[in-house]
Amino acid sequence: MDSMTEMFYDECSGILREIRKGLQMGHEDGWNNQEAVQEIFRGVHTLKADSAMMLYEALAELSSVLESLLYCFRGEGKKVTDVERFEKIINAYLDFFEQETDKLANGSMPNDPVNELEAEIKDFVAAVTEKMAEDEKEEYHKAISKPRRQVFYIASASDEEMPALKQESQKSNSTDTMQAAEVVAKKLAEENPADTKNRKKYMLSSENRELICRSARDLTRLIDNIEYSFGNDDKGSISKEQFERLKRMMADLAEVKKELVNTDFVPVARKMEIVVDEMSEKLQKPVKLVVKGENTLVDSEKREAISGALIHIIRNAVDHGIEDMEERERMGKSPMGLIKLRFSTENGHLKIAVKDDGAGIDTKKVLESAEKKKLLKKAPELYSEKEIYNLLLISGMTTRDEANEYSGRGVGMDVINHNVKTLGGKLKISSKKGLGTTVTMKF
Repeated sequence: MDSMTEMFYDECSGILREIRKGLQMGHEDGWNNQEAVQEIFRGVHTLKADSAMMLYEALAELSSVLESLLYCFRGEGKKVTDVERFEKIINAYLDFFEQETDKLANGSMPNDPVNELEAEIKDFVAAVTEKMAEDEKEEYHKAISKPRRQVFYIASASDEEMPALKQESQKSNSTDTMQAAEVVAKKLAEENPADTKNRKKYMLSSENRELICRSARDLTRLIDNIEYSFGNDDKGSISKEQFERLKRMMADLAEVKKELVNTDFVPVARKMEIVVDEMSEKLQKPVKLVVKGENTLVDSEKREAISGALIHIIRNAVDHGIEDMEERERMGKSPMGLIKLRFSTENGHLKIAVKDDGAGIDTKKVLESAEKKKLLKKAPELYSEKEIYNLLLISGMTTRDEANEYSGRGVGMDVINHNVKTLGGKLKISSKKGLGTTVTMKF
C-alpha cells in the first residue's frame, strides 16, 4: 500500500472500532441517550469523507445513505424507534466496510455495490420520516439536501493513466469533480521522498515489516469482532482463554508495530494541501497553506485520529475563517488568505497548531447561535471569552444560517474535540477579531 492508502486503512480500523463500541453502548442502554448515536454518527461521517477522498465511491455512497438515517435519531428528544432493525443495519454496514477495506491489503479495490443494504436503509428512513411532524421533516430534508462533494486522491496516478481516469470521472461525476480529480492525481504523482534524518534503522526485510504490520491490523479487527460478540453473549466460537491469548498477541504485535511504523506527518500534510486546494477552488477564495514540521515523528495509530481532527480544523479555517477576496481587500489584507499548519514537539509533548489570518471568531454571533439552539447554561453576558469558544465544541453547534458543502450541520468542532480527548490531549482556541484564529492541539 502507498502511504495514503495505508493511512486510510488504519484510520478506518480505528473508526470501525469506535462505531462498534457505540453500538454496544446503545444496545446495553436501550438507546435511551444520544451519546451512542453521536458516536456512530461521528464515525460514519468521517468514513464518508475519507472514502470519497480516496475515490471509493461505493463506500462513500453507503456511508452517506446511512448518515441520512442517523440524522433521524440525532438531536435532543430523538430516539431510535425500531431497535432490532437499526442494529441489524449498523452491523451490516460494519461488516461490509470491513470486508471491502480488507481488500486493500491484497491490492484490490473496495468498490463492490451494496444495492440491497442501501435500499434497506432508505426504506427505514422513509418509514421514520413519514412519522415526523411537518416542521421536523422540513428541517431534516434541509440538513441532508446539500450535495456531497469531497477532495480526491488517486494513488500512484501517472500521466499515462490520466485519460482513463478522466473518462471514468466524466461518466459518473460533474465536470468540476473530474477536473479536481485530475489536478490532485497529477499533484500526488510527484513523489517527494520524506526526509530520513533522525530515522531509526531496522534489521528487517520489507516483506517482514509488511507481514508484522498486516498481522497487527488483522488481529486488531479480529479482537474487535470477538470482543463485540462476547459483549452480548458469553457463548462464542472460541473459549475465553483463547480470547485472552489473542489479546496478549495483539498487545505484543502492537508494540512491535509501534516501533516499526513510528512515522511522520508527511502524508497528513499532503492530505491537508488537497483539502485547501479543493476548497479554495470551490469557494473561490484564494488560500495558501504553509506547512512546517511535517517530519515530526508520531505513532501511526495516534496519527490516524489526529488526521481526522485536523481535516475539520482546516475546513473551518478556509470556510469560516478566511474572508472572501473583496472583504480582505476592503480591510487592507492580502487578497490571498494564509493558513499555517505547524507540527512540533515541546518537552516531549506533541503540538499541532493551525493559524489563519482571517476574520477571527465573532463572539456575539456565537452566543446568539447558542442561545437560539438553547445551549446556554447562564445569561449570555456572564460568559467569558474562553467559555464562548468552548461553546463551539458542543455537538450540533454552528454559526452558519445556511449549511453548505463543508459546514453548517453542527458536525466538525465536535468531532475535533472528541478525537483530541480520546487521545488524552487538550484543545485550545484563541482568536482576535479581524486578525485570525489559532487552534492548538497538545498531546
